[in-house]
Amino acid sequence: MTAEADIGRPRMARARQQWLIRLMRLRRRPPLLVHLMGFAVIVLVPALLFSAFLVLQFSQQQKAIAASQVSDAAEIISDGIDRELYGMISAAKVLASSPFLDEEDTQLFGARARSALGPSGSTAQLVDPSLRVVVDTARADNAPLGRLDHTATVEAAFAMRRTQISGAFLAPGAEEFVFHVAVPVFRGDRVIFVLAVSRDTADLTHLISARNLPEAWSAMIRDRDGAKVTAVIASNGQMRRGATSVVDGPSLAESLGESLNRDLIEATHTSPLSGWTTTVAVPDAVIGQPIKRSWLLLVGMGVALLFFSVLLAVVFGRRLAAPILKLADQAQAIGRGEPALPVHTNIEEVGGVSKVLAQASRDRREAEEQNRFLMREMNHRAKNQYALIGAIARRAAKESSSTNEFLATLSEALSSLARSADLLAGKGWDSASMSDLVATQLKAFGVGPGHQIGASGPLVKLNPTSAQTVGLALHELATNAAKYGALSVSGGTVEIRWKLDDAFRLSWREIGGPPVVEPKRSGFGTLVTQKMTARGLGGEVDMRYAPTGVIWQLTAPKDTVLSQ
Repeated sequence: MTAEADIGRPRMARARQQWLIRLMRLRRRPPLLVHLMGFAVIVLVPALLFSAFLVLQFSQQQKAIAASQVSDAAEIISDGIDRELYGMISAAKVLASSPFLDEEDTQLFGARARSALGPSGSTAQLVDPSLRVVVDTARADNAPLGRLDHTATVEAAFAMRRTQISGAFLAPGAEEFVFHVAVPVFRGDRVIFVLAVSRDTADLTHLISARNLPEAWSAMIRDRDGAKVTAVIASNGQMRRGATSVVDGPSLAESLGESLNRDLIEATHTSPLSGWTTTVAVPDAVIGQPIKRSWLLLVGMGVALLFFSVLLAVVFGRRLAAPILKLADQAQAIGRGEPALPVHTNIEEVGGVSKVLAQASRDRREAEEQNRFLMREMNHRAKNQYALIGAIARRAAKESSSTNEFLATLSEALSSLARSADLLAGKGWDSASMSDLVATQLKAFGVGPGHQIGASGPLVKLNPTSAQTVGLALHELATNAAKYGALSVSGGTVEIRWKLDDAFRLSWREIGGPPVVEPKRSGFGTLVTQKMTARGLGGEVDMRYAPTGVIWQLTAPKDTVLSQ
């Protein structure tokens, strides 16, 4: 037994050592499956904790939202009551202006008041300064009238000479509590009557019902003395009205019964018009029900999500590894400058990255090709530009009588080319419109379209070569006009017209300048405007020195002038 034990110990030690080595390797470079399982737990547990925090916040927010909604409902109901009161006041003021009161025709005034107030369910009493009722629309025309029963509001209207609003009171012989607005009737500076328009407090219940308060919500209206005007509670989808009674400072529970004897979230709004107070309330338990459901849902969903997340990590871990390795191969191909074909996979994220890499490979090849094309294009345009400048320099040197004249001529020509180049550069060296070219070249002379220059024609896009050639010709024509022609005097004008038909046609006509005399010798300007322009555009130039002004016309094929 001892020998066998001695032999077994090294084997167990080696097995333990190998297991520890594998464990260390696993810790240093765990497989994707382990990463996914750890990620699922690491992400989900804080998310659950945060969800619990959100539920706590939700419970507080629900109470805050309920308080805000209760406050808004109280304010809206109060505003609705104010609108009703404003309507009663407006109706009373209209009746108070009746000419029947000037004629003391109380019967006609009573008939008009019944007709006006009948649809709203309101009644009116016209009261004189002795508080005697002169007209009462609630009684028959021949019914005896006496003194007003509820006089406080009417007396205040006589004394303060402005509209007053009463609280709720029970009129003699009435089954419902009523309220009225007392509007003074002025004739001159005197208050000759007070018109009291009355309504049942029950008529205000529809203002609360119109709000469609949620289940178990309740509302109550109290006058400025604290007496209940009306109260309702939402029950089974309907608004149930409380019993008719006047209690000093009643609570909602007292107004609507024992069903509200519990914790309430209340809000109160006082009307600045009437001083009446609107109170809206909701039981705290109604707000707590969704919070309780949220806690139960959080616990159940947390357990299910944890199990499902670990299961997904196990199922999809291996499926993710293969396309990820292919992405590495694709990236290496891009580094070598080789085409990188997209990886075919059913994993959207991996497929998206693969498409981006494939697009990057194509973009790299296209960018390299574009760079080569741009280099060729720049070389071609530079050669053309240098050739044009060389030709201008040679012609200027040949036509100039001195070095200073040569330098001045060359400088102006290069400035014209620079202006055309700036215009083309702003359009990406693609094209330049004829109207922009005219404005750019003539701006250097302090003139332009609308100021000694009339320029008109269709939209024409010139290619870079023709834009520089035409621009240089316009510059030379303007230089000659500024020195000797129409632009040398304040009353002179130049008409520039262009059109497109079977060819491109451009004309320059000077009007109102000094008398024109054809020069005896042709200089650099003549060479540019005629020979270089015609040869550069493959067209024809006609230049006439009419006594009224120089006329220059260009005709060139469209394919050599227009931008492609």
